[in-house]
Amino acid sequence: MNRHHIKNKEAHWLLKWLSPIVQSSFLLRLRRVMMKFLPFMQLQSQVENIVYLSWLVDIDQVRERYPDSVQLFEKQGKTIFTILTYQHYHFSFSFLKTLRKRMPSPKQSNWRFYISPDQQEKTAFFDQVIVDQMMYVMSGRLASDAMPAQYAIQFLHQKIQQHIQTDIQLDAEYQLQSLVQISHHKSLPLAWESFFSSWDEAIRYLVDQEHAWVQWVDQPQKLSQGDIEMPFDFDQIQAVDVLNIHCPLFKEWGVNEQDVFAFIVPQVDFHVRNERPLSLDC
Repeated sequence: MNRHHIKNKEAHWLLKWLSPIVQSSFLLRLRRVMMKFLPFMQLQSQVENIVYLSWLVDIDQVRERYPDSVQLFEKQGKTIFTILTYQHYHFSFSFLKTLRKRMPSPKQSNWRFYISPDQQEKTAFFDQVIVDQMMYVMSGRLASDAMPAQYAIQFLHQKIQQHIQTDIQLDAEYQLQSLVQISHHKSLPLAWESFFSSWDEAIRYLVDQEHAWVQWVDQPQKLSQGDIEMPFDFDQIQAVDVLNIHCPLFKEWGVNEQDVFAFIVPQVDFHVRNERPLSLDC
């Protein structure tokens, strides 16, 4: 089953009743035809407390998670997988301007790989998108192929002084519990030294992504690209110590979840500029 199919349909009555509608192949095809003639309505938010957790993964363990037409970043048989979790503030259409402050502020967690720069620069491949508000699950799926968000059974992401605690529950595979503490020690893990020359080079690569590739819900062999803009101030990015981490997904991949490279971005403006279907040669 396509991992972007809605999970936990019994968790909320809206999921149970509306899932067949937002996953209808007919409606999805109709929306794609309409979007050929309609302008893309750009989205905007301010996001804070963005926790980046990244691991090196044997690429052979994850090849079945993406189409043959996709080339992941790979070096020495490893690829990079990142979970980044953050708090939106008033995530909605840019044209609303000051009225956007009346819109909700969901929490979001993106689980992603990275596309090889030989195929396209500054591009991530989304394995999963998780949010805590039903409105964004339903509206994202109805309006976009690049936002097939899942509804979290539990979603905690809060900063208390120098700590940020995260607890996400989607299903048995997609779970994350973490606790990080802001640190002044910017050190690149030993295993990452063959990938990047310094802490600064690593964090620039991991955050400076301008495109997101996502498989279609009804046709997973096809993809769409979302174009994003996040003007980072790299000097504000902070190192963290990981005090606690648990994610069952890594047991499946034979990865020690403790071997994590982590940092946080305190805040950044977030813009979704465009979306389009991709045509890739297999």
